[in-house]
Amino acid sequence: MNPVDKARIAELVFAAVDEVNQQLPRAKRLEKSEATLLTGEGASLDSLGLVNLLFNTEQKIESALGVSVTLAEDGAAAPGDAFRTLASFTDFVHSVVVNKRNG
Repeated sequence: MNPVDKARIAELVFAAVDEVNQQLPRAKRLEKSEATLLTGEGASLDSLGLVNLLFNTEQKIESALGVSVTLAEDGAAAPGDAFRTLASFTDFVHSVVVNKRNG
Protein backbone atom coordinates (compact mmCIF):
# COMPACT_ATOMS: atom_id res chain seq x y z
CA MET A 1 0.00 0.00 0.00
CA ASN A 2 1.34 3.45 -0.92
CA PRO A 3 2.27 5.82 1.90
CA VAL A 4 -0.17 8.63 2.53
CA ASP A 5 1.20 11.93 1.30
CA LYS A 6 0.58 14.78 3.75
CA ALA A 7 0.12 17.20 0.85
CA ARG A 8 -2.73 14.99 -0.43
CA ILE A 9 -4.36 15.07 3.01
CA ALA A 10 -4.08 18.89 2.98
CA GLU A 11 -5.82 18.98 -0.42
CA LEU A 12 -8.66 16.87 0.94
CA VAL A 13 -8.97 19.02 4.08
CA PHE A 14 -9.09 22.17 1.93
CA ALA A 15 -11.78 20.55 -0.25
CA ALA A 16 -13.77 19.90 2.94
CA VAL A 17 -13.27 23.56 3.91
CA ASP A 18 -14.76 24.56 0.55
CA GLU A 19 -17.90 22.57 1.35
CA VAL A 20 -18.18 24.00 4.86
CA ASN A 21 -17.71 27.53 3.50
CA GLN A 22 -20.73 27.08 1.24
CA GLN A 23 -22.85 26.80 4.40
CA LEU A 24 -21.31 29.79 6.20
CA PRO A 25 -22.05 33.50 5.83
CA ARG A 26 -19.32 35.26 3.85
CA ALA A 27 -17.91 36.94 6.98
CA LYS A 28 -17.51 33.57 8.76
CA ARG A 29 -15.92 31.61 5.92
CA LEU A 30 -12.62 29.90 6.58
CA GLU A 31 -9.50 31.02 4.79
CA LYS A 32 -7.62 28.11 3.26
CA SER A 33 -4.42 28.79 5.18
CA GLU A 34 -2.52 26.60 7.62
CA ALA A 35 -2.78 29.40 10.21
CA THR A 36 -6.60 29.58 10.05
CA LEU A 37 -8.09 29.15 13.51
CA LEU A 38 -10.73 26.43 13.77
CA THR A 39 -11.43 26.48 17.51
CA GLY A 40 -10.83 28.78 20.43
CA GLU A 41 -10.80 32.54 20.66
CA GLY A 42 -10.85 34.26 17.29
CA ALA A 43 -12.08 31.19 15.38
CA SER A 44 -14.96 31.40 12.91
CA LEU A 45 -16.37 27.93 13.48
CA ASP A 46 -18.93 27.08 16.11
CA SER A 47 -19.37 23.50 17.29
CA LEU A 48 -21.74 22.66 14.42
CA GLY A 49 -19.28 24.09 11.91
CA LEU A 50 -16.51 21.93 13.38
CA VAL A 51 -18.71 18.84 13.17
CA ASN A 52 -19.43 19.67 9.52
CA LEU A 53 -15.71 20.03 8.82
CA LEU A 54 -15.01 16.66 10.47
CA PHE A 55 -17.81 14.95 8.52
CA ASN A 56 -16.82 16.47 5.19
CA THR A 57 -13.18 15.56 5.76
CA GLU A 58 -14.14 11.97 6.60
CA GLN A 59 -16.15 11.77 3.38
CA LYS A 60 -13.28 13.19 1.29
CA ILE A 61 -10.78 10.75 2.85
CA GLU A 62 -13.01 7.74 2.23
CA SER A 63 -13.86 8.75 -1.32
CA ALA A 64 -10.29 9.62 -2.38
CA LEU A 65 -8.25 7.12 -0.36
CA GLY A 66 -10.69 4.33 0.43
CA VAL A 67 -10.00 4.69 4.15
CA SER A 68 -12.91 4.99 6.57
CA VAL A 69 -12.07 7.20 9.56
CA THR A 70 -14.09 8.65 12.42
CA LEU A 71 -12.31 11.88 13.29
CA ALA A 72 -14.49 12.85 16.25
CA GLU A 73 -13.82 9.50 17.90
CA ASP A 74 -10.10 9.66 17.22
CA GLY A 75 -10.09 13.30 18.28
CA ALA A 76 -11.09 12.35 21.81
CA ALA A 77 -7.61 10.89 22.30
CA ALA A 78 -5.84 13.59 20.26
CA PRO A 79 -3.70 16.36 21.71
CA GLY A 80 -5.74 19.36 22.85
CA ASP A 81 -4.60 21.50 19.95
CA ALA A 82 -5.44 18.99 17.19
CA PHE A 83 -8.43 21.10 16.09
CA ARG A 84 -6.88 24.53 16.78
CA THR A 85 -5.68 25.45 13.26
CA LEU A 86 -5.94 24.01 9.78
CA ALA A 87 -2.27 22.97 10.08
CA SER A 88 -2.78 21.06 13.34
CA PHE A 89 -6.01 19.56 11.99
CA THR A 90 -4.24 18.40 8.81
CA ASP A 91 -1.45 16.84 10.91
CA PHE A 92 -4.07 15.08 13.02
CA VAL A 93 -5.98 13.78 9.98
CA HIS A 94 -2.73 12.57 8.40
CA SER A 95 -1.79 10.64 11.56
CA VAL A 96 -5.27 9.08 11.80
CA VAL A 97 -5.17 7.94 8.16
CA VAL A 98 -1.63 6.56 8.49
CA ASN A 99 -2.56 4.67 11.67
CA LYS A 100 -5.73 3.32 10.08
CA ARG A 101 -3.85 2.10 7.01
CA ASN A 102 -1.11 0.50 9.10
CA GLY A 103 -3.71 -1.33 11.09
